[in-house]
Amino acid sequence: MHTTTSPEKLRARSVAFVLVARILGPDTVWLTDPDTVDALRKAIDAADDRDALRRLESFDISELPDPASLAGRWVRWFDLGRVAPYEGSNVASTAGGVTPRLADVAGFYRAFNAAVASDRPDHVVAELEFLALTLLAEAEALERGDDELVDIAAHATRTFLRDHLGGWIEAWAARVGAIEELTPWFPFAAVAAELVRSEAAIRNVIPVRDPAALPADAGIPTDDEAIMDCEDGV
Repeated sequence: MHTTTSPEKLRARSVAFVLVARILGPDTVWLTDPDTVDALRKAIDAADDRDALRRLESFDISELPDPASLAGRWVRWFDLGRVAPYEGSNVASTAGGVTPRLADVAGFYRAFNAAVASDRPDHVVAELEFLALTLLAEAEALERGDDELVDIAAHATRTFLRDHLGGWIEAWAARVGAIEELTPWFPFAAVAAELVRSEAAIRNVIPVRDPAALPADAGIPTDDEAIMDCEDGV
């Protein structure tokens, strides 16, 4: 099944995914860098995703807290697991635990000679970057006329959206938006959710949403609970 989009649009969407992943990551320098944010806006504009672009209208770098405060917030809320940026932490546990889910995600990465170092493979940054990779692979294959690789990359994008990122990113973004201290990140979490939603629509994909997935208003753990979850690797 060949894509109906152009290599240019695929590249633009790939850049948008990788930039929003960078901004949502632990290095808060990207969140405060006007060039990175501007590059994200340009990539989204080139991808012609009006809904994602509107999510950035209210973002004002001049209103951000100081870098040390941002770094502390990132650790407090994301790293300690209050609003854990992991797929497996945003769906209900099963009898097999999170291991089968992590193994499946890692299998997608291996198929493209990629892996996650020093973290779980289901981190939102890793999953967004993987979509950036498959979109770029599809664009390059189209430019070379490699129909087989086009199909492989497009299939990986569709199935990953369906079985993984598409099923939890919206609820996680809503949870980010519910926490006042996470206001600096919410526009970008919302952008990520919009980009995923748009990509799924372009591909005619309906993400599989676990009926037991954590809702947007799921309770926020206390300090002790967050630290315990972090130590348990959950």
